[in-house]
Amino acid sequence: QARKYGVACVLATQNVSDVDYKILAQANTTFIGRFTQPQDVEKVRHLLKESGGDQDLVAQLPTLGPGQFQMVAPDVDPAPVPIQCRWLYTDHGAPLNEDQVEELIGDEIRAWAKTRSAGKSKNRGAGAAKAASRGSSWNKSDVRDEVGLVEAARIKSIGGMTAAAHGVVDDSAFEVRLMGGLAVLKDGRDPLYTMQATANTASVIALAWTLVALMLAWRDRDLDWWWILAGASISAVTGLVIALEGLLSHDTELLRKLTKFARTFQLFLVAWLWALVLWSEFGDLNLRGAQPVLEIVVVWVSVFAIIEFVNRFRLGKIRWNGGSALDKIVGFSAVLTGAQITEMKSNSSQIMAGLRLGLHCFTFVWLCSLLMLSEGVLPDSTSIASNWGRPTLWLASLYGLIVISELWLRMRGRMPTEY
Repeated sequence: QARKYGVACVLATQNVSDVDYKILAQANTTFIGRFTQPQDVEKVRHLLKESGGDQDLVAQLPTLGPGQFQMVAPDVDPAPVPIQCRWLYTDHGAPLNEDQVEELIGDEIRAWAKTRSAGKSKNRGAGAAKAASRGSSWNKSDVRDEVGLVEAARIKSIGGMTAAAHGVVDDSAFEVRLMGGLAVLKDGRDPLYTMQATANTASVIALAWTLVALMLAWRDRDLDWWWILAGASISAVTGLVIALEGLLSHDTELLRKLTKFARTFQLFLVAWLWALVLWSEFGDLNLRGAQPVLEIVVVWVSVFAIIEFVNRFRLGKIRWNGGSALDKIVGFSAVLTGAQITEMKSNSSQIMAGLRLGLHCFTFVWLCSLLMLSEGVLPDSTSIASNWGRPTLWLASLYGLIVISELWLRMRGRMPTEY
């Protein structure tokens, strides 16, 4: 009788077969984790059968990883809801009051909970019946939004470009990744991440093109074999990262490790692209017509590399409790909260605004220079090889990257409202 007065109980156990069936029958909401023993699996199957839950999830229990659960609440929804938890990195602190809980719950979570609500306590039967029969009245957009919220909750723990590929748009710190992330072009919603994925796609094309040019030059005995080895190695690693992203899309922990590796290797990618540009400009390397494409790619990846450098510079300038953020990162005893991580780096909308402002300023200065230093509106020599043509190509490529990314999202109806 205590439940009608607001008294609740949480029971956590790894030995479900030892729990009395009367206790399990009183559990209206159950979080089921990994079970491998046959007797435990059969106990869970019996529990789901008695409570009216989906018995098909029993086959998934041995495949669950650490922190992964299936939430079963038949009174609210007959289908299980996947839950992803993490280790506790910091102390819980004092309990939250009602006002603090009210501030932390976003509009999307409220809308999601409203569709799953079983009704008020005075009309529990009608609410449960409504929840059970609601499936036939949902339209396709409701189902897509519903799945998106659950999927976002599962993938948001990774963050960065991996989360952006699943359509997650939030205020988290922007992640610079110059390898992979091509799935953003399919399901992404963030314009800046779409720009980065477009730049990564162009870099793959440039790597393949330049690798062919290097192989032809090696065939003609114009360069040594180790240039071929370096180009093939970087191209192979880039292709491997792209392939593993598609194969490991279901494993959050492996995706996190892959992201860490790609973030380290991208420095070699930027250095290699710059080396090819300088070699073709000041040396005798014949890129077989790939030089304009390569220059555009180098400008794009260099802009994102500068964004990463600026974020790290801001990390060193911010100070918490008498020490810099960089010192806290390096220290073994450093513990950073989510708010401090957000403070260290700008989010995608802030970076996009700064990028637009910088481009507008540079465009204004460049157009003024064209008008003042030339006899006409444009100088006589504006080819890519001229001093005027190359900066114009760089500037046009950056504007083109922004326009193409935003048009791609707008045509598919995935442009965020804040943009």
